[in-house]
Amino acid sequence: DLLQGFSDQGFRQKLAELHRALADTNPNKLRAERQKLILTVQSQVLPKYGFEGSPIGVLQMLHAFSEPHLAESEEISRVGAMINQIIFVEPASASEQEPDSSQVKSKSVRVKLVQHPEEEGPGHLDVQVPESATMGEVLAAAATALGSE
Repeated sequence: DLLQGFSDQGFRQKLAELHRALADTNPNKLRAERQKLILTVQSQVLPKYGFEGSPIGVLQMLHAFSEPHLAESEEISRVGAMINQIIFVEPASASEQEPDSSQVKSKSVRVKLVQHPEEEGPGHLDVQVPESATMGEVLAAAATALGSE
């Protein structure tokens, strides 16, 4: 349902408009406005699956996707990667139907997520995200990475 919402032409057009208006002039405002736009889809979909349609619900969903039985799902990993590409790709035009990997923002950063010392697991995870990524977007990238391991 999230992939369908983010793939919607209206959503993609609004995302493209945000990029055109703010990417070069105000990346911080772009990040904030993009999060608001993303939440418009999440707030409609998450309650269908028992999560709040709020930023807290998004974090709860991301935590749920880190559970081993979901994190190991190839389908969830594939869909998560598609969602991340739609959201993180700087649109060249609002009429595009499929994200093109050649348009992924060239400025990206490596983020190292370190596990709490009292938790069991690999200890850390490195993810590559756009330089202007929010913490929610970093967590989404981490959830996708965990699903692909």
